[in-house]
Amino acid sequence: MMVLMLAASVAVSSAMITTVPVTEAVPVTLPAPGSEQGYFSINSFPSGGDVYFDSAFWGETPVVVTVSTTGTPTHTIRITLPGYEEWTSTYNGNPMAGQTIPITAQLVPSAQTGNIQVVSTPSGAMVSLDRSQSANTPYVFYNIPVGSHEVSVFMSGYQTFYTSVNVNKGQTAYVNAILQPESTTGTLSVSSSPSGAAVYVDGIYHGVTSTTVGNLIPGSHSVRLSKAGYLDWTGSVSISAGSTTYLDPSLVKDQQPQYATVSITSNPAGASVYGDGVYVGQTRAGSPLVFTSVKPGTHTLLLTKSGYQDYSVTRTVSAGQNYDVDVTLNPVQNPTTGGISIISAPSQAEVYLNNAYKGLTPVTLDSLAPGSYTVLLRLSGYQDWQATQQVTAGQTAQISATLTPSATPTPTQSGLLPLVVLAGIGIVFLALGKRS
Repeated sequence: MMVLMLAASVAVSSAMITTVPVTEAVPVTLPAPGSEQGYFSINSFPSGGDVYFDSAFWGETPVVVTVSTTGTPTHTIRITLPGYEEWTSTYNGNPMAGQTIPITAQLVPSAQTGNIQVVSTPSGAMVSLDRSQSANTPYVFYNIPVGSHEVSVFMSGYQTFYTSVNVNKGQTAYVNAILQPESTTGTLSVSSSPSGAAVYVDGIYHGVTSTTVGNLIPGSHSVRLSKAGYLDWTGSVSISAGSTTYLDPSLVKDQQPQYATVSITSNPAGASVYGDGVYVGQTRAGSPLVFTSVKPGTHTLLLTKSGYQDYSVTRTVSAGQNYDVDVTLNPVQNPTTGGISIISAPSQAEVYLNNAYKGLTPVTLDSLAPGSYTVLLRLSGYQDWQATQQVTAGQTAQISATLTPSATPTPTQSGLLPLVVLAGIGIVFLALGKRS
């Protein structure tokens, strides 16, 4: 009996034994020192600010900055945006591998801004500021840089209303647009001897001679031609519906010039221009942005455009001289939007992008997602012009449209009446190259 019990115990013990297989060791590969990366996601309110991370430019907000997890743990972040105070911050530490650290900057408007309040009769019209920002009336544009700005108000079935508005520091400028029922408009063809004079119709800049200005309502309009080294020519023209009025004055030499003229172009067009820190307008496609009351001396010029790096330079100008500024803007890294720059002959044609009103030609439409767009140009007295345009990220497509009259316009000579015209924008600018 004792032998049987011992044998059973040995059998049970044998059944409880588990065999564990032996595996070979797998080598572990460690990342090379400094090869692991993390990220800083940098944004601002409002967006579109230039981001400088450890003094290197990374583009416009929102932007993602890649850093080494084992790099220098202290970082300086700087964001600049025209019309706002510079934002600077120091961040201590690096993200872990694959980690994203969010940074959001609340930008503070600079002291050199004001507001523009726009109302219309009837209300609910589309209002555009400097042919870029758009909203429906009544509307207030806040934190607008000090200087002169263009406001246009559009509503289907009514004539387009446009005017220039001067913004003063800390103040609100008011625009009351009383829209008139749509009627047939006329056209003004302007030349001069010598050519290259800046053309202002009812105080609004329309390029340089020779040029054609369309979409003018019938009646009397004030005209000013200005060119450095010559006396301003001022007068009035009578515009008739469905007709083209021709104007070709001879400019008189100024024996004691007090100002210089600066003509500014950019590639691409549609850049905001600041003279000595004051907003003065946008570059145009097809003709330069001309300023005729530039005081002699040293001045600073700044050009900014969404998707492109700022351009700034300082130069000296002399009275009685013409200067050309031609700037090629450099795109930011990895742009996500593109644009369309549109000019027409005559100018001042209404622009519709995918059936949405966008202003009057010449105009540059920025921040467009890549893809196909339908562009429609409409001007009273001319046939509608339409085309399909492809937009590519980081590029600005160029459209140049020649409008065909719907009926042969009747040429009329202008009845010229001397008048006193309000002084143009008396803001200082700078030049890069002297015109020969």
